[in-house]
Amino acid sequence: MDAITLFTAGLGLEKPWYINSVDLIDAENGTQQLHIEVDHLPRTKFEYAGEKYSVYDHQVRTWLHLRFFQHDCYLHARVPRIKTADGKVKLINVPWSTSGSSFTLLFELNVLSLLQGGMSASAAGRYCGIDSRRIFRIMARHVSTALSSQPLATFKELSIDETSRKKGHNYLTICCDSKAKKVVGIGVGKDKEALAHALVDMEVRGASRKTIKTVTMDMSTAYISGVETFIENADIVFDRFHISKLLNEAVDKVRREDQRNFREAFRNTRYLWLRKGGDLKEEQQAKLNELSEAYPNIGKAYRLKELFRAVFDAAEYNHNLRPLNNWVTEAWDSDLKPIQGFVNTLRNHWYGVRTYFKRVATNAHAENINLKIQQIKRIARGYKNVQHFILMIYFHLGGLNFGIHYKR
Repeated sequence: MDAITLFTAGLGLEKPWYINSVDLIDAENGTQQLHIEVDHLPRTKFEYAGEKYSVYDHQVRTWLHLRFFQHDCYLHARVPRIKTADGKVKLINVPWSTSGSSFTLLFELNVLSLLQGGMSASAAGRYCGIDSRRIFRIMARHVSTALSSQPLATFKELSIDETSRKKGHNYLTICCDSKAKKVVGIGVGKDKEALAHALVDMEVRGASRKTIKTVTMDMSTAYISGVETFIENADIVFDRFHISKLLNEAVDKVRREDQRNFREAFRNTRYLWLRKGGDLKEEQQAKLNELSEAYPNIGKAYRLKELFRAVFDAAEYNHNLRPLNNWVTEAWDSDLKPIQGFVNTLRNHWYGVRTYFKRVATNAHAENINLKIQQIKRIARGYKNVQHFILMIYFHLGGLNFGIHYKR
């Protein structure tokens, strides 16, 4: 098999396209580059907008292709232009590249594969021998195309969470389809307006807020107001994870109050009070029991935390909320101000807690997505451009299909 036949098969070229020449040329930096010249058969008519036209003239184009062994590889072609019936001159699309790109489809697929494999744009750029900004442009083009061409199905369960995009008070609002476990809308900020923008993102792609029956989230006042304003037919559900997090924060406040006076006794014990009792080792449980007896405030707070978990577990199973109401009374009677603050929060948001047991909805997948978003941020060491960050979130977590059918 000669070189032209080999590269024709490798590129998947079909009539009227053919390889005119293959040359290995010395480059200025001492390496060698492979240059492949592609042409088309004479008197070929090319299709544009459903009609076939004769060639008006040509435009010489070059595309960077995948490396051939250690050699950079370039495709060159005289791309036909046609003149439409209204006198406009148009450049036709070639089968090995997308419109306006200076890379072949196979090159771009390789870039997407590297990013999906966990490489940062900078690392992928170094691997491919191009600037990271060009990597972002490739990724952005394919994400934008996928977002515009892959409509969202309607769904009933939405989850809302916030994620930080860089140090300081810089956040994104992330909306997820709870069942499909994918990001469907992103807004800049963590307020009511950010939620509105995220919902618009979602509806532009064909989903409808009118079909949403359940919204799972934390107790953010801005998000509560946003849901009540923009998703009127949905029940608000406060996720157990966030409720437990608030209680843990209250327990930790009690610990810090005791630790101010008894620093040595409480040294390196913070996570003992916050873990589940069943997850502690025998010596850790013994230490915790000893401290609980010696310092009744933290002991009482810890016992209430563990009791809350048991009561919540039982209510999930039998939907009987009476024990939970009894816990609220007992916690208030503890006279521990941080615990009483948690009780007030629970009472003020009881409607969303009650709905949790009705729907048994959870924001665990949203928390998992948040962890993945933070991983995306760490890999890139942060994003100065928020739009790059948003596109990368959609790229990894939007459930988008980037399969490009490269004709062979």
